[in-house]
Amino acid sequence: MLIRQMLRENLYIAVGYYLLMQGALIAAVLYWPDFRDNLPAIAKMVPFDAMRKLITAMEDVGYWPYFCVQQFFKGNSLFGLTAAALMGSGLIAREVDNGTAEFLLSRPISRTRILMTRWAVGVALLTIPVFLSSWGGWLMGPWIDEPNIPLRGVMLGSAYMSLFLTMLFSATVWLSTLFDHQLRAGVLLVGLMLLQFALYLVKIVGDYTLFALVDLEELMPLIQGKFPWEPALAFVVTSLVFLGLALRQFHRRDF
Repeated sequence: MLIRQMLRENLYIAVGYYLLMQGALIAAVLYWPDFRDNLPAIAKMVPFDAMRKLITAMEDVGYWPYFCVQQFFKGNSLFGLTAAALMGSGLIAREVDNGTAEFLLSRPISRTRILMTRWAVGVALLTIPVFLSSWGGWLMGPWIDEPNIPLRGVMLGSAYMSLFLTMLFSATVWLSTLFDHQLRAGVLLVGLMLLQFALYLVKIVGDYTLFALVDLEELMPLIQGKFPWEPALAFVVTSLVFLGLALRQFHRRDF
């Protein structure tokens, strides 16, 4: 029952999120030949050091950093953040906002099971599109006269970004247990992440933002099978902390 309810409320969001992410990646992959031919001119016009580093990597290495930027840094971060905000924001707060919290809790199901089931389904809806869209982008290599990049690197990047998005989703779930309005937690998350991105573009300060953990410095070595274990472990631990806080608040809250 809990799984069906969560799917009914969020499946369309997940499908739309996947289609947007896949469509954006297809467009970006098809644009790569033109982008590659104009890299020197583009590099001169980029105003921020952080963005200039991305262009330099593309000039030096080629298609792999471009794929990382388009799919992982831009696609997963942008569309994934939005999906995490939409799905996580209403996970508990929607029941309060709609006046259905007492009805949900009147059933012989523990609060821990309610939250954990919804969280697990939300994580699946958030991360499966990451792997599917990455695989779809990987298949397009021959269309643009580029040798296929290693599938292992693409899947490792998808796993890494899935952990990052799970952390954002878990934070939103915790905020959802604090608020009465179903959109407030999502709006707060998006606002904080926009601030993080603005700071990422600032020299020196950008190295201490969340976006620095998903830029090319962490993503480039994936093509060689080198997984960034330290930040990945930090994502897992932070997700568990937020999940624990959400469980604690949900148990303590009087509806």
